[in-house]
Amino acid sequence: MVVRMGNHAIYLRLLHADDKAAALAQVIIDANTSPASPFVFRVDPQVFRQVPGSPIAYWVNDDLRRLFVDMPPFESDGRSVKQGLASADDFRFLRVWWEVRPKTLMYVQTDVANINSVKSYRELCIQKLSGSAKWVIFAKGGSYSPFYSDISAVVDWENDGASIKGNLNGQGKTRSNVWMLKDTEKRYFFRPGLTWPLRGIRLSAQAVPTGCIFSVAGKLATTDRTSDLPSLLAILNSRVFDFLVGMFAGKVGGVQYEVGLVQKIPLPSDINGSGIKLEAERSFNIKRNLDRANETSHVFHLPAILQVTGSTLSTHAEAWAQYVAQERTQLDARQCEIDRIALELYGLTKDNIRLPEEKATFKLVNTSNNGEKANVDATNTTSIDSSNVYVDEEESEEASLELDLTAHADGLISYLVGCAFGRWDIRYANDRRPMPNLWDPFDPLPACSPGMLTGGDGLPLLNAPAGYPLRIDADGILVDDPDHPDDIVRRARGALDIIFGPRAEIWERDVCAALGISELRDYMRKGAFWQAHIKRYSKSRRKAPIYWLLQSPRKHYAIWLYYHRLDKDTLFKALVNYAEPKLRREQSKLDEMQSKRSAAATPKEQRALDREMERQQAVVGDVQEFCERLERAAKLYLVPDLNDGVVLTIAPLHELVLWREARHYWDELRAGKYEWSSIGRQMREKGLVQ
Repeated sequence: MVVRMGNHAIYLRLLHADDKAAALAQVIIDANTSPASPFVFRVDPQVFRQVPGSPIAYWVNDDLRRLFVDMPPFESDGRSVKQGLASADDFRFLRVWWEVRPKTLMYVQTDVANINSVKSYRELCIQKLSGSAKWVIFAKGGSYSPFYSDISAVVDWENDGASIKGNLNGQGKTRSNVWMLKDTEKRYFFRPGLTWPLRGIRLSAQAVPTGCIFSVAGKLATTDRTSDLPSLLAILNSRVFDFLVGMFAGKVGGVQYEVGLVQKIPLPSDINGSGIKLEAERSFNIKRNLDRANETSHVFHLPAILQVTGSTLSTHAEAWAQYVAQERTQLDARQCEIDRIALELYGLTKDNIRLPEEKATFKLVNTSNNGEKANVDATNTTSIDSSNVYVDEEESEEASLELDLTAHADGLISYLVGCAFGRWDIRYANDRRPMPNLWDPFDPLPACSPGMLTGGDGLPLLNAPAGYPLRIDADGILVDDPDHPDDIVRRARGALDIIFGPRAEIWERDVCAALGISELRDYMRKGAFWQAHIKRYSKSRRKAPIYWLLQSPRKHYAIWLYYHRLDKDTLFKALVNYAEPKLRREQSKLDEMQSKRSAAATPKEQRALDREMERQQAVVGDVQEFCERLERAAKLYLVPDLNDGVVLTIAPLHELVLWREARHYWDELRAGKYEWSSIGRQMREKGLVQ
């Protein structure tokens, strides 16, 4: 509320109160009797002009306004803030990075410090894209996660994004957003920098490595001096910078961190001689090291449970929780130091950036206890004005990292399955290989995470190297069949034996107890692992599971496929080498029972054999139905193309997978949608489109 009095205006602030009427009455009394009230402000509106756009930030003092006069804006002296690419069709042009073949990802092995021009960035990356590369890491802003967040999305930028541009400008229609990007595309794509979510509880900047494209929502702040990036990362994550953004926006809470806001925020001239750069690097490394336990991260090394020591699942879980707590304590300390240094760089004090509600709380607490001053620092107190704070639609990256026993147990099983398929290098888990070193914050991301089983070229191996302790099948096919050497549970137990040795059985019991199952096969067969896997491998609105469960209707038999080993013969291999032999074995068991039934000496023996035969007939019928469905899918003769993405590639298997997305996308493909996809083109050629 504002009241004009001569050259001044009186602003009455009521954001702190639930009962606005009562608060207004009290603030009016305070305005007449208590000039020091933290909710009454007498301000000459002319002072607002010191800040570009004259935001009515009545709650700040002149020291803060003068910063916009005395200090250069962020976008100056070789620094830039840009809006990026809007694909206009994310389903077609975006994937998550584990969804495409690693060899089609643009990855650059280089030292950012040796790149000294914009042209070098672009030439280096375009050179990679002119080869077999198609997909580029795509910074979309993500969710709240200061300093570090893994970038999961990739965008189709083959031939300088020709498909995206053609789609946007097809049929003679020119859409200006592509042409607005001309300068941005040529000068800023592939450069290292900083990005942040468009909305959130506060600004949280994250490092963007070399070789990325950034989105219209993700933004990018960059500089011609890459050595300044760590210091800028710290400044943008400081409380004072966020406060200045809110002040410039003229509001508290619910700020959208648009390009125009960040561009004009004042920045101290000397940011590298203060020690803030080191604090940013430490904060980044703490956050990234915690992400080593995330299977879908570029830095995945081992699941959390295998990164700490203990004697049982629960003691490992406790050790991990303690580790996370220690790292968060360190991160909080680094943040406090960054906030302290940033205030000094701006020439401000803590009191300058306290909101009125915080000042009131601070004063109340510090004058309590019979007037004796308490040792309380309210600098990091959250504003009481929470009504306008936007909660980002994606879960914050700051979500719990401690994990419960169920999550740890599922994470371990997921890792064992990955080892069995040859995705992960089990030698990291049994101490035969040291923990890999990670790259610098602004260096390019690799095509594969450090924990993957790769060759000298940094790409996945199809076959196990000499002396590797675990058997791997290059065809990427495992089965749910206790009698088969390629049984998925048998292979997972083999990995468990390698990791835990004589304690493997104890660990398996602990894992089953944590999951509430009697044995590991129940978790794989009844669909619990499949559902957990879908959740684990879904991000950025894309569902992209890579271990596929093909199951018979009554769950007597299943085949597991590893998405990254799919080829034109995979379904025929699964049918001829696994499903049909399984059917013959089960039919042979039924025939044997029938022979025994004919030779049974007593009615009791006959009745017992009749019950066994009934159960076995159900198994035979179930496996036979599985074979027929698998044969129907195989005889579509559709060649999988991983560039289409998981949901389109799995669609022909809709009769075999317990996942409604498969049926949904199969129906849409049959209706003629997704003409741009490889599978869509093949279906039209084969007359499969309705």
